[in-house]
Order: sequence, then structure tokens, then C-alpha cells
Amino acid sequence: MADQEKEKSQELGLIDITEILSDYLRIFRRMWAWVLIFTILGAGLSYVRARLQYQPVYTASATFTVNIQREQQGVADTGSASFFNNSTAEQMAKTFPYILTSGVLKRKVAKDMDIAAVPGKIKATVAENTNLLTISVTDQDAGRAYATLKSVEKNYPAISEVIVGKANMEMLDETGIPAEPDNPKAFRKNAVKGAAAGLLLVMIWTGILVVTRRTVRKESDIHRWMNTRCLGTVPEVHEKRRSRSTMMRMILTDPKVEEKMQESFRIIRNKIEYNAQEYHMKTFLVTSALAGEGKSTVAVNLALSLAQAGQRVTLVDCDLRHPTDRQILGIEENGVGLREVLEHKAKLKECLMKAEDIGLDPDMCMIFLPGGKTISDGSDLLGTELMGRIIEKLEEISDFVILDSAPAGLLTDAVVLAQYADGAAFVVRKDFARVDYIMDGMEHLAESNIQIIGGILNGV
Repeated sequence: MADQEKEKSQELGLIDITEILSDYLRIFRRMWAWVLIFTILGAGLSYVRARLQYQPVYTASATFTVNIQREQQGVADTGSASFFNNSTAEQMAKTFPYILTSGVLKRKVAKDMDIAAVPGKIKATVAENTNLLTISVTDQDAGRAYATLKSVEKNYPAISEVIVGKANMEMLDETGIPAEPDNPKAFRKNAVKGAAAGLLLVMIWTGILVVTRRTVRKESDIHRWMNTRCLGTVPEVHEKRRSRSTMMRMILTDPKVEEKMQESFRIIRNKIEYNAQEYHMKTFLVTSALAGEGKSTVAVNLALSLAQAGQRVTLVDCDLRHPTDRQILGIEENGVGLREVLEHKAKLKECLMKAEDIGLDPDMCMIFLPGGKTISDGSDLLGTELMGRIIEKLEEISDFVILDSAPAGLLTDAVVLAQYADGAAFVVRKDFARVDYIMDGMEHLAESNIQIIGGILNGV
């Protein structure tokens, strides 16, 4: 039993990690524009900064052998002389920093070069267990670096003689005036580093969004955040352009529609039918928190699924500000509709479209009332007594009336329509709207005392 629980917890942990990685990649893909901006900006800034701050640095150096004077050796043994030579070289190298710190050498070099102060950096090193002493001068000017080196060669032995005694310095090698800087131009390399830094910044930003951004990502989140049950999930339909052909592939009547889409709406339809029978509901409001969550596509497919099951269904496009049901069904977008009926410019019978009028099987008992021409504010029209009578008339000839409403989190249209509906289905696109926006939309609906029968997770 304990082993089973352990395996289950490990499996849940693996699922959580997989979901986090999946969410990360999905959000990162959405942020491709920011990735492009930050990488270009990082590369550009690094390139410009590198060019503005670039200062070439040159190093001139010379290597010497250090030998003590024979009259000071006091010994004839060659090995002993070699030891003293090595020791003298090491001592000269060790005392070199102190001589520089005291300023004695720098003052002599500056006087010798007829300058106020030595601008370059001077140092001395000795190869281990040898009498080879290397003196180097680093400066931003190649000629000045070499001139400083020659002055150090001239003045250093006299200063070091006081500390280590008299020694001969014989030159073995010299660089001359440096031809190439120690730090060659690497503007492209800096640009690449800047681009990488910009990319890293976006990746960190994406990680913060994944951790802190509260959205609905799975069915359990609907119950967790929205405090309602999930009526079903709708698979994602990938589309490059919202043309008529791509829109038609999103509806159930298209023969090319995937079976999982059909099955998804069969599940949602069964739950809608259960609510209708159990709670005597007939008119259902379909809305969402924000635009772009696919609530119109869900409303159209829900109506089609009910009609395919033999129900008499009427679909009403009540989103007068942005009616899209005509486009989803693939019919002419111009024409009269609900707006014109509410404005007494057309009769209801003239606007109702039967199944054969919208290219469906004539045996399907489906009626469609389009929204008509767009209007900037449709809440006043939807709240009239005439709208109530229209819904009553449609309920008389239908088993189900589906009202496709504007987003409840943004506009008051859904709240106005809620007075005519028996229940509401709230469409939520996966990882799209923030939870607080969803809750605001549901609170607006709750003010009208409509029963929210559940949420539909779209784009899974």
C-alpha cells in the first residue's frame, strides 16, 4: 500500500514537471516577438558599448639573463656561480614590486622620458630555477610601451644594485614595438554575448510568468478557481488564417473535422441535456471572460451537436458588437439579423435561417438568428421588452435556445441577456485569461442570479 502511494506521488510529481515544462514552452513560443526584440537589443547595445569603450592595450617585453660580477663571486665553482645567478634573478624579481611602489624607478623613467608620470604598467617575472628575468610594460600606446621598456632596461639595474648588489643583465629576446594589441577587437563576440544575455532575460521572464501567472490550464482548475464543474474540454484547432475554409474545419458538420472534436461536443451536449431535463432548462447563455477564448465557436458547435442528436435548436448571435457566427458557419456576412429586428427594421421571420439556408442537412432541426450589422453598444437593445418576446417566441419552436453573448468580463451584454436564460456555460481558453478576469466575469453573471452550470475548457 505504501509502495503504491509512493509510486502515485512520484507519477504526480512527474506530471507536474511535464506540465510546467509544457506551459513554459507554450508561453515562450507566444513571446517570440519579445525574444526577437531583446536579442536584437542586447546584441546592438553590446556592440555599440564595445566600440565606444574599446581601448587597445599593447605589451612590450624583454628577457634577460642575470649574472653576478665575477669579482663578487668569491668562488671558482661553476655550480655555485649558477646558483648565485639564479638567486640574484629571483631577488631582483621579488624586489621589483617594492621598487615600483616606492616610486623610485617610475620617477627615474619619467625623468628619462621627459614626461610627468609613467602611464603604463610595469612588471618583472623570473622563470623558476633559472636566471631568466622578463620585464614587460603594458600601455595603450605601442610606441610609448616600447620606449618605457627601454628606459626601464636602462635605469633598473642601477636601482636594484643597492638591494641585491651589482649584476649584469644581458638581453636574450625583445618584442620591439608591439604590432598587435593584447586585446584584439571582438565586437562580434560582444554582440553574440549581448544577444545571449537578451535571450536569457526573456527565458527568466518566461519562468517568472509560468510560476506567478494564475490561469486555467486543466479541468481540475475549473473547479479549483471557478468553483464550478467542467462540462467538457474542446481540442485545439490550429489555423494559420481565419479564412472561410479554416473556419469551416472548426465546426462539426465538416466531414474533415477530427473525431476527438465530435466526441468532445457529444460529452458537453450530454451534460447540457441532463441539466435541461433535471432542472427544466431550455435557454442557455454561452459566454467567456475575454474576447478570443472561442466562445462563439463553442456556441455554434454546441447548437450543431444538439441538432445532430435530433433536438430542435435555435442559435442566436447576441454579440451585436462583434457578430461572428455567420463567418463560423461559412455564410454571407452581410444581411439583416437580431439588431434590425430589435430596431424594428426587419421582422423576426425574415431573419430566421433554417438548416438548408446555412448549407446544413435539411433534416437537421436547426434555426439560426444572426446578429446583423455591428453596433458599438448593444446592451440597450438587448435589454428591451422586445428581446424578451423574441426569446419567448424562439422557446416555443425549440427544445434548446443557445445565446452566443459578448464576453462577460468586459461588457454588460451578457448580464443583460442572463435575464432571459435558464443557465450559463462559461468558456475558458486554456492558459489564456487570468483567473481574476474569469472571476470578475462570473461575478457579473452572478448578479443576475443566473445558474452557471459549468465551464468549458477550450484549446486543450
